[in-house]
Parts: sequence; structure tokens; C-alpha cells
Amino acid sequence: MGTEAEERLWVEGLARRITAAGLADVVRSSLDLTRAVGFLGAQALLMAQPLAGSLLGEATLKRVLALLEDPHLQEHLLMSLESGGEGG
Repeated sequence: MGTEAEERLWVEGLARRITAAGLADVVRSSLDLTRAVGFLGAQALLMAQPLAGSLLGEATLKRVLALLEDPHLQEHLLMSLESGGEGG
């Protein structure tokens, strides 16, 4: 995808958008489930890649896949959400 710094910046931007949409509590609650089945979700998303890529765009799809597969990025998202989308 990109460097670790780029991934973290993308996650922080995602946290800001989630917070602005008023979905921070929902996402924080669902992160536990994502941690448990993230790899399976990533595999399902890969199978749906032609459709998902056209809906999300290839770059966003790759970032979402990285987020689903990487517990460190998920933790960074959680920390960013807890700080109000200001970064971790």
C-alpha cells in the first residue's frame, strides 16, 4: 500500500471522517469484532474485488484491506477515534 506513515495518516483522516459523521461510537464498538474476523473480512473483500474496486476505488480498497488485516492499524484507528479524530 504505502509507507507506515502514509497508512497512519490515512487512518487518522478516516477517524476524522467517522467522527464528523457521528459514527465514532458505532465504529469503536465494532472494532472488537473486526479484530476477531478482520482477516476473513479482508479475504471476502478480495473475492469481491472487481465490484468493491469499482465502488471504492483501488487505492481505497487496498487501504481498507490493510486496515482489516493489520491489528496495529486497527489500534491506531481506535486511539484516533478516542481522541476525537485528532490522531493517536
